[in-house]
Amino acid sequence: MLGDVFTFITLSYVLPLASGNKIDHNRPVVINVGVYQPLSSLFNDVMNDRNASTYFKITDIYQSQRSTNYEDINKTIIYMELHNIHTIVGPFDPGTVMAAEELGIPFLSTSSVSRENSNKVTFQMVPDTEEVSIAMQSLVDAYKWEHAGMYYDSDIGASFMEFLLRDYKLSLKAWRLAPSGSNKTILDCLINMRKVFIQKVIVATSTENTLLILEHARNLAMLSNPYEWIFHDPDGYISSTLRSFVAMNTNFTVLGYLPLREGHSDDTLNNTENYPRAVVADIVEMLKNTSISMKRYPNIEEMREKTKRKLQKFKKHLETGCMHLNKRGKRKGINLYFTAVFGEMTQKIAIWNSTTSKQFHVYQRKIHPNITYMFPLKGRRVKVVSILEKPFTMYKDDYEKRYGNDRFKGFAVDLMDVVSKRLGFEYDLYLVGDGNFGAKMDNGDWNGMIGEVLAGNATMTVSPLSINSQREEAVDFTKPFMTRYISVIMKKTKLETSYFEFLNPLSPPVWICTFGAFIVVSVILYFLEKLGMRKKKDYPSISFRESFWFIFGSLLQGNTDASPNTVPGRILTSAWWFFALILISSYTANLAAFLTVKKINTPIKTISDLPKQTKIKYGTVKNSGVMAFFKNTKIETFAKMWVQMAELDPESMVSTTTEGFLKVKEGNYAFFWDTTVSRYKSIEDCELTEIGPRFDPKGFGIAVPPGATYREDLSMVILNLSDTGKLHELESRWWNNRMCPDMNKASAVETSELQFENVAGVFFLLVTGILVAGVVCLIEYCSGQVMHLGKENRTRRNKSNYI
Repeated sequence: MLGDVFTFITLSYVLPLASGNKIDHNRPVVINVGVYQPLSSLFNDVMNDRNASTYFKITDIYQSQRSTNYEDINKTIIYMELHNIHTIVGPFDPGTVMAAEELGIPFLSTSSVSRENSNKVTFQMVPDTEEVSIAMQSLVDAYKWEHAGMYYDSDIGASFMEFLLRDYKLSLKAWRLAPSGSNKTILDCLINMRKVFIQKVIVATSTENTLLILEHARNLAMLSNPYEWIFHDPDGYISSTLRSFVAMNTNFTVLGYLPLREGHSDDTLNNTENYPRAVVADIVEMLKNTSISMKRYPNIEEMREKTKRKLQKFKKHLETGCMHLNKRGKRKGINLYFTAVFGEMTQKIAIWNSTTSKQFHVYQRKIHPNITYMFPLKGRRVKVVSILEKPFTMYKDDYEKRYGNDRFKGFAVDLMDVVSKRLGFEYDLYLVGDGNFGAKMDNGDWNGMIGEVLAGNATMTVSPLSINSQREEAVDFTKPFMTRYISVIMKKTKLETSYFEFLNPLSPPVWICTFGAFIVVSVILYFLEKLGMRKKKDYPSISFRESFWFIFGSLLQGNTDASPNTVPGRILTSAWWFFALILISSYTANLAAFLTVKKINTPIKTISDLPKQTKIKYGTVKNSGVMAFFKNTKIETFAKMWVQMAELDPESMVSTTTEGFLKVKEGNYAFFWDTTVSRYKSIEDCELTEIGPRFDPKGFGIAVPPGATYREDLSMVILNLSDTGKLHELESRWWNNRMCPDMNKASAVETSELQFENVAGVFFLLVTGILVAGVVCLIEYCSGQVMHLGKENRTRRNKSNYI
């Protein structure tokens, strides 16, 4: 303690007595500079690089002295007096400034100083926050932005917001982040910004937060057109951050305190100047000139006062621009530089000067037609969302033993495998949680796969997701990789078999007429033979019973013992034979067709039959593209169906396609769905059939976030796959393995062997004939025996009477 007091007395009284002596001109006046500890090493590096170490003595000022507490300020004053500090360099701190103002020590601030904190000893070495805010507002006005979002994590960002809100033409939504923002917070902010369709963004955050914002924005495809970004770069560190994002079609503007060079980003963003170092270099140059300009060693108070006056009069163009201070210690004629970073090129588009701010002008960007942009997903691993839908995405049989993408199979999986290999990226496939394709809900949010893309959980979709106008407003789609229609799938009508199918070739009236003809012809033949003149007298005439037997036998092409002998009888017989020939031939032909050709008789022949009946219910999947078609259609038939499905019978609507196909299997239900899926189901399940005509053609596309630059790359791959026949090859792998007969084709070629059920009636008739014949034979036998016994009894009686 006594040593500190002795040092204080020596510095305060002994040295000033000798300060009036003239100095040796070969030795410069040494300025004792108090430097905040974080800047101490940087100040020493710059001082050594410029061979200025002989002009300065460096004294560290530690963080513990930076307080506005009265006792701590007194300690700071004593500390500065003990170390004989002439000037202070560092970020603005109210406590230290109060101590410096008490002692008259110039304070060279390396951070912005608010107007209320301005004083006579503080000199601001960096652009004023208010001037930077005005420059930011000027750029926004020049871009003619009407809606913008803003992210900030410091007071300078709050100042930007304050100035921008003064512009009644601009609608601004701002988010304040913590100095070290979390991934979830930043992701949520970006998603909320996209939900309200804000595509112009201002970022005034730390380097760490800026990097997080850019990474999440890239995953959400928010870095390229139509999104535009303005970055505040007070330190010059933004260049290294942007370097990882310039390979895509970006639209960035950087507000910096030092100019960026123009040209290719490999040259301009890899060789940038550090603004804090440049500020320290300017301070070293100013203090060096101050030291050189002094002719003798002044005392402490005079040294501080002279340093302050010389700093106020200093005017020279240094690394950060023109260094000239006004009466309030602010820099005059400050320049701020706006640099556009688009793709891999950088270009100076504007310079804002505080003196000529009203003449601010933004130059048109140069067009570089030969620039090629790297696919932004190349070398990355992305999330791809899908939905269980045969045959697009299905689980493998042993999927529980597998991991990752190896659990799935299907057309969509094959397609993504090919696309990812062509474009050089990897992907993780996962299924949408709510099982929906994607529809806009009442609160404006989207569910399903569209919601996953908008929420940033997925980079793209790969599924049978149809492209329609409402979805196009929310996300972007690639070129269609498949065209789909809407059709109806139903359960086939069960074929009814009968034991007496052999009767089907002739209708009941024909059978009745044939039987009547048999009776009439038999009776007429008997009378013709009875009344007509026989050619052979010894030839036996046909009895009434034989007449029926002859007609019946000739109908079945059989022979009988008796035949007509009269001319009228033979004429009638000839007519009957011709009748029998035609009838038997027709019956035989029809019987072959009826017994061997499959026939499908459905109550619904076309889609237009559905609204004409009430037995068969019909519906589709809720919140699907098919439902959107019925809901918005102006076609009368489909509009009636929508009323029936949505209002009169809402239970006919299903939540998933799996539920829809299960209802079809139960029967009396028709399911409207994509032909691609319905066709596969009819191939897989022979009990189902597809009914047309098909309608509402739409394409299946890969959905990506709005503005995603990689959409074009995906589209080009899809077109190439189509041109080379690869898409057709993938389709054939899943849709051409038909195992069931196609009932929509001509039925003449689709025959089957006769089953017992088809001809069982003939056997029954034969058995019946056998039984009837046996019964008749038994009756005849019994009657014969009775007659024989009767005859024997009569014979015995006659013999008895004779005796």
